[in-house]
Amino acid sequence: MTNINCIGQEKLGKAEIVELRNYEKEDNYFPHDCSMESDMLDKANELDKNRNTLTVKNIANDGFTGHSIVLKLNSKLEVKKAEYDEWTDVLDGSTTNYKIDRVELKLNSDPFNSKNFIGYYTLYMTGYYKAGDILEKEGVKDEQFDREFKGKFNTTCEK
Repeated sequence: MTNINCIGQEKLGKAEIVELRNYEKEDNYFPHDCSMESDMLDKANELDKNRNTLTVKNIANDGFTGHSIVLKLNSKLEVKKAEYDEWTDVLDGSTTNYKIDRVELKLNSDPFNSKNFIGYYTLYMTGYYKAGDILEKEGVKDEQFDREFKGKFNTTCEK
């Protein structure tokens, strides 16, 4: 299994409270909600909230590939920490690390004053791909690239 992980950065962005009329089922944001129930996951979305900090954890895993995202916000809705990790079962010696440059996060309500809320986010990252010994022998080169990941979560369908 190949692990691909990310290092969080400071001053990543600030969540905006906007009017999100509903939680779209079909759009270009990856869903982390109760519609993702599977044998591989207990929950696709986890929240840990106290007076000063909110941590949102999103995960997807189909048994072959997957990803996880962690966003940590302070009470001023500033994104203080962001982590991205993805994996695949391909064993070729390559690795990819991501540096999160910026996070855009939109929420339908202040999560410190609401139990149920929805959020849409985009992670802007720089990826660092290292081919590894096996692929280097085949002429594959290391590279740096930009990447976006669009995700969403819904706490209103929590059981």
